[in-house]
Amino acid sequence: MIKSGDQFIAGRSGGVVGAIIPWRGAYAGVAPAHIFHAAGTHCLRIGGLSSKVAYIPNDADLAFFPIIGACQPTKLGKPKLGDAEIKNTQHSMRCSISDTSWSICYVVLPPGNLPGPGDSGSPLVQDGKVVGLLLSLNMHNCKGIAISAEVIRREMQE
Repeated sequence: MIKSGDQFIAGRSGGVVGAIIPWRGAYAGVAPAHIFHAAGTHCLRIGGLSSKVAYIPNDADLAFFPIIGACQPTKLGKPKLGDAEIKNTQHSMRCSISDTSWSICYVVLPPGNLPGPGDSGSPLVQDGKVVGLLLSLNMHNCKGIAISAEVIRREMQE
């Protein structure tokens, strides 16, 4: 069963499914679009299934791809200041949301075992709900940027 936090392969790289959402009468995975741009492909493999990016909004670093198979929908929440966790199938780490807007969350990470390139898209979780997807981090100051689940919710409506 495919769920939030699962890793996928796109070309010679990959990332993490940030959320599984109801979309256009079925379900779609959501991941950062920059993964597919860097890989030079819109095709991906996840959990023994193949898929292809169906939609990339012009104003957000998001990619939506249909999931044809068993999946677990993600509960989305609104980000708030304070403790959070970055979680995927390989590892999880405590962090803190230091600032947030309707579209972006700024995350403070503990020094040491920071997320790596394959962790792009990892869900940012608070109170058991995904409140954002990790997009990038600055290794020099241990701060990261996540796109807010509010942006995903907006795209679900369109």
